[in-house]
Amino acid sequence: MPLDLHSFPGTVDWSGDNPGILLKDSSGNFSAMSLFFRVSWSPAGTGRLLLLYASPDTAVPPPSQPNLLVGDSPALADFLVTNFIAKLAVFRDAPAFGGLRFEYANHFATHGDPLGPQYSETIANEEHAVELAWRQLEDPVALRLTPELTGTGEHDMFSLLVPSRDASITVNGASLPGSLGTRVQAGFETTTAFLYFAETWIIPDND
Repeated sequence: MPLDLHSFPGTVDWSGDNPGILLKDSSGNFSAMSLFFRVSWSPAGTGRLLLLYASPDTAVPPPSQPNLLVGDSPALADFLVTNFIAKLAVFRDAPAFGGLRFEYANHFATHGDPLGPQYSETIANEEHAVELAWRQLEDPVALRLTPELTGTGEHDMFSLLVPSRDASITVNGASLPGSLGTRVQAGFETTTAFLYFAETWIIPDND
């Protein structure tokens, strides 16, 4: 008996993993912001990229709190900055966005288990070593977000979310200040630390 074939209308923009950590200060402002991309398909190819604002409010940060765009593909970095990051208001509107310059990374490492007590991503080059660590991981939630619910406002998005209740960003061995905030994702209350796996961003058909 033949199986019915199903496909989602639209054009795939990119697909991959996209975990992140956003920390806030005591006034509720973002003190550090990070996204890690492990892209398995995009028009610019595959690759990995770290976006880090250790100083979100300045385009020229101190060396101890750098703003970084570090990865293994400048073409992919350019694609993600132009077609994705620039559409996320919380990242685009930060002064740090205007000072981003791509740097090559020479080391990537993944440790831990999303089913275990901790999961982490480490990215490094000659000047910087950054570790993103997620702890107190919760059960996964499968999400489908329509454009009005996504950060870009332009995409349909499918993803597997593993919420985290405790997380840290470490730069050259020093933890960045701040704590997690809360947020609501498609009616689901979670935190500003998240593991997004198998994320697929689709540009809907206009008709």
